Amino acid sequence: MILMDKSTVTEIEESILKSWKKNKIFEKSIEQHSEDKQYIFYDGPPFATGLPHYGHILGLTCKDLYPRYWTMKGWRVERRWGWDCHGLPIENIAEKELGIKKKEEIEEMGIAKFNEFCRSKVLFFAKEWEETVTRMGKWIDFNNAYKTMDNSYLETVWHIFKKLYDDKFIYEGKKVLLYCPRCETPLSNSEIAMDQSYKTVTEKSVTAKFKLKDDDASVLAWTTTPWTLIGNVALAVNEALTYVKIQLGSEKLILAKDRLQEIEGEYTILAKMKGKDLLNKEYEPLYHTPSDKKGHYIVNGGKEVSAEEGTGIVHMAIYGEFDYEMIKKYDLPIIQHVGPHGTLVAGPEEMRGTWFKKADAKVLEDLEERNLLYNSEAYTHPYPFCYRCETPLFYNAVDSWFVDIQKIKPKLLERNKDINWYPDHLKEGRFKHILETAPDWSISRNRFWATAIPVWKCEECKKVTVIGSIAELQKKAVGKVPDDVDLHKHIVDEIKLRCDDCPGKMTRIPEVFDCWFESGSMPYAAKHYPFENKDWFQTHFPADFISEYIAQVRAWFYYMHVLSVLLFDKAPFKNVVVSGNVLTKDGTKMSKSKNNYPDPKLIFDKYGADALRFYLMASPLMKAQDLNFNEEKVNEIYRKVMVLLNNVGSFYGLFAKGNTTINEPSTKDVLDRWIVHKTHLLVRDVTHDLDNYNTVGSCSKTLQFIEDLSTWYVRRSRDRFKGNNAEPAVKTLGFVLHTVARVIAPTTPFIAEHIYQLLKEQGSTLDESVHLDTWPEFDAEKINEQLDADMTTTREVVSLALKEREEAKIPIRQPLGNITITCCELDEEFLAVIRDELNIKETQLKKGDKMTVTLDTNITPELEAEGFAREIIRRVQNMRKKEDLQPSDRIVLAVSGEKELLSRIAKHDEIIQEKVGASKLVFVEELPAKMGVSKEVSIRGKKFGLGFDQE
Repeated sequence: MILMDKSTVTEIEESILKSWKKNKIFEKSIEQHSEDKQYIFYDGPPFATGLPHYGHILGLTCKDLYPRYWTMKGWRVERRWGWDCHGLPIENIAEKELGIKKKEEIEEMGIAKFNEFCRSKVLFFAKEWEETVTRMGKWIDFNNAYKTMDNSYLETVWHIFKKLYDDKFIYEGKKVLLYCPRCETPLSNSEIAMDQSYKTVTEKSVTAKFKLKDDDASVLAWTTTPWTLIGNVALAVNEALTYVKIQLGSEKLILAKDRLQEIEGEYTILAKMKGKDLLNKEYEPLYHTPSDKKGHYIVNGGKEVSAEEGTGIVHMAIYGEFDYEMIKKYDLPIIQHVGPHGTLVAGPEEMRGTWFKKADAKVLEDLEERNLLYNSEAYTHPYPFCYRCETPLFYNAVDSWFVDIQKIKPKLLERNKDINWYPDHLKEGRFKHILETAPDWSISRNRFWATAIPVWKCEECKKVTVIGSIAELQKKAVGKVPDDVDLHKHIVDEIKLRCDDCPGKMTRIPEVFDCWFESGSMPYAAKHYPFENKDWFQTHFPADFISEYIAQVRAWFYYMHVLSVLLFDKAPFKNVVVSGNVLTKDGTKMSKSKNNYPDPKLIFDKYGADALRFYLMASPLMKAQDLNFNEEKVNEIYRKVMVLLNNVGSFYGLFAKGNTTINEPSTKDVLDRWIVHKTHLLVRDVTHDLDNYNTVGSCSKTLQFIEDLSTWYVRRSRDRFKGNNAEPAVKTLGFVLHTVARVIAPTTPFIAEHIYQLLKEQGSTLDESVHLDTWPEFDAEKINEQLDADMTTTREVVSLALKEREEAKIPIRQPLGNITITCCELDEEFLAVIRDELNIKETQLKKGDKMTVTLDTNITPELEAEGFAREIIRRVQNMRKKEDLQPSDRIVLAVSGEKELLSRIAKHDEIIQEKVGASKLVFVEELPAKMGVSKEVSIRGKKFGLGFDQE
């Protein structure tokens, strides 16, 4: 058995990996359980376009822990890997490698060529992913991985869309959405929010003057986007607010009364009015843009217009969600002066072709020249950027296909009640709020590498046909469609359909799906439902478990929930664990380019995968809180878990020869009974925690148990293991280790296997692997709360007494005569533990309300001699260790020193011989010249010579 330390931890874990693979332990762990009892979990597919980082390892660990746990509890837990393949992440990589700057360049080179290049890049880092996933101990089936670009996956997505369309949950419309002018496609709010794509920027805000036509006053309106003023079509007030007309110098201005602090200089209030008094007043447009509809007058914006900032008057253009709703409500002109590339296509001639963000400065300058600018100030605020190309976004009115969320919002909220969230505050907090405020879902994108939306429109009569399968496509197509037709855009765009209503032909619309529609379809598309696995699916949905980081609450979790409720009126999963974000040590975002975090591979090599796994699972991350990654804490877990458990296992191996049967022992020793109680308590509590997806609780209890086992039970029991009546202690420790190995197996699979195989080396008839063994059960009758309380009191007494020894500067190896303990009653078996631990001859108990201890610090000559004997034992034991002697190796020991002192020490010769493994002990004035090992030592100012020969 290899001893575990930092030089061998990688060797041990990699040896275990090879054993698992050679003996097909993962496969056996699944196959040993019936298909009639399955635990279903969904493993969110990552992109293979980048290397796995700590955020991935966090999720992978959690999604390995629970499948292992439920497998040990008798469930069949199949685990299948998946790859996310579509969308902007892949397209942006392709664009960079191909040197593409604009969307039309893709169309020029050919969509087919571009899409095939994207396909070639999808699994670029797949090998590195598999290596990392395997090295960290996660069990998953890579060989049968699904890919979101597989035809079977795409066909299910088509089926789902058609089902929703037929059920009247899909519509085509125009809405204001976040829009990327470089990618030339709308994006969802969740896409931007989940990857923290908002950046803090400082820009110029503008308060412009709008001259009323029937009044000598100007209305003041404030905006943080000056470029939108070119498309202004109305001003909005709140009819319930109070507004004022003021005289400021030679100008008359109108604004909300509660915003007068915005006015610089002395002014006079000329009149007060309600917002309703301003309604329908016309004003001179800042920029004249031809339109066949009436605009440029004041409308009622209701409660959306407030006096909390700006002037209490809102400038309205089509580039805002509220603005667009008002434009539709009042039938105002639609002026889109910014084109799809993000440059101005209308407005002043000299501004056309200007990038929309650069137009701010030109608008500001122009207004100032025409005396239409009241003021301009620096304004710092969060601004959205494209989560892939980092281009500034803007709200744009675009045509899109939508899922009607408003129609099913009550059901979405109702089905949320069926989900167990961990942490639970997300259920009625973040997720409920997301559902309550959700807009209709824009599911179409003006891109290329994604699932083609299966909508065909007749070129003549405009009839719409939605296709839901390859078979249906073959039936309605003009010409033959092969069974293995690729359902990507560049293929299906070439397929025409026959129109049922006229002689015309039908052409597919150009859009592709939002990738979140694909991801939300994962529970069904990964199984090619309903074309395959239909019966299986009916009995294996919803999933039992799912886990991702916090941003997926508004992304993957939300979109799965929407589709599941729409399709089956069910939540898609029963239990969800949400984790936080892993940050650098100083709390900043991890960045590969900045090299501001340690390489995970180096952490694996230095501390082992188990240490990292335990560190992450025990952290606030598993309560959906962020964590500043700290390598020192990983090292601390390595020492407190891996090293201590390995040491306990190695200690057991020294004395367990022939302990072939691992059963719960029958023992009367108080320490044995206590550790058995603690073991059953551990099983009970960890089972409860893992049943409720509380990894932090399970890790905390496991950590405390390992400390109790190593630093109290084993340390206090060492002499019993070496004595003539060692069997109860050996059997107790064997039972404990077998139980602990199984308890820690889901979280730390390597050290669990290491300990388990150590038990097998002693001849124990255990399973082939700890991961093929069953989860332990606790016996409530073996949980003894009084025993636990008395041992806790015992340890508190010891702690107080050790502190008193330290203050008196009396080392622990120096025996003392007496300790007086004031507290509750303790049985003799606990007092014996106190005496032995504190190296004290007698104990006296006194009753009292507060625990106190008093040591008799008078050291008699006899006690002093015994103290020297104990020090000699320790020094000789260290010498034996340095010579690599085994406990069974016997020595002949000689001790030299002051004659009178040696004569007193000699009274303890038997205990010295027993403790150091000496068959013979002699006390001499001077050590023999030719001893195998010898050393001069100083003990409390006294010089001794220690030497021995090995027999």
